[in-house]
Amino acid sequence: MPPTAKRVSKPASQRRTEILDAAHSLFITKGIQATSVEDILTEVGIAKGTLYYHFSSKDDILRSLVERTTARVSAQAQAVADSPMPAIPKFLAVMAAARAEDSEIALAAELHTTGHDEFHLMSILGTIRALTPILVGVVEEGIAEGSFTTDHPREVIEIILTAAGMLLDTGIFIGEEDQIPRRTAGLIHAAEVLLGTQPGALAQAMEGVEGIEGMQGMEGSA
Repeated sequence: MPPTAKRVSKPASQRRTEILDAAHSLFITKGIQATSVEDILTEVGIAKGTLYYHFSSKDDILRSLVERTTARVSAQAQAVADSPMPAIPKFLAVMAAARAEDSEIALAAELHTTGHDEFHLMSILGTIRALTPILVGVVEEGIAEGSFTTDHPREVIEIILTAAGMLLDTGIFIGEEDQIPRRTAGLIHAAEVLLGTQPGALAQAMEGVEGIEGMQGMEGSA
C-alpha cells in the first residue's frame, strides 16, 4: 500500500483564505451549482473536517466571499479618503477605488444566473453600509472647504450609493449595458444637486479620475 500523503498544517487564517480562493475560482469556472464541497476539498487538498471547521456550508462560503470583497473595497476606499486631496476629486476617487475586480464581477454574474440573488443583494447592502461613513467624511470635508453645501450629508450619500448600486448593476438591469452612460450622467447630475455643489463640478472632475467610468464601484461587489 502506498504511503498516505502527510497533510500540511497551516495557520487558520491562511487555510481559510485558501478555501475561499479555491471556492471563488471553482464557482466562476465550474459554476456555483455544479461545484460540490468535495470539489473544494480536492482543490485545496484538505479533509472535510478542516473545511467545516471554517465554514458550515457552501452558502457560508458564499457569504464569506461577499464579506471579504466588501472589506477589500472598504479598505481601498478608506485609503483614498485618507489622502490629501480636494473634496470633489476625492469623492470621485473613493467611488472609483470601490470598484469590484473582474473576478468579483464574474462571481456576481454567476450569483444571478444560479438564483443566489440574496447574496448579490447582500453585497450591495454591505458596500453601501461600508462606504457611507467614508463618503460622509469626504462630504464633510467638502462642506468645510465650501465645495458642498448639503445639510444632510449622510442621507445624501445613502441615496447616491443606493441609486448607483441598483441602476448601474447589469445583473439587475440585464441586457441594458448600453444604458450605463446615460444613467451615470443622470447620477452625476443628481449627486451635484443633492451635494449642493456647482453645476457641472462633478462631471468636469470626473474626466481626470481614472477608473470612474460608469461609477461602477457599486456594480458586481459580490
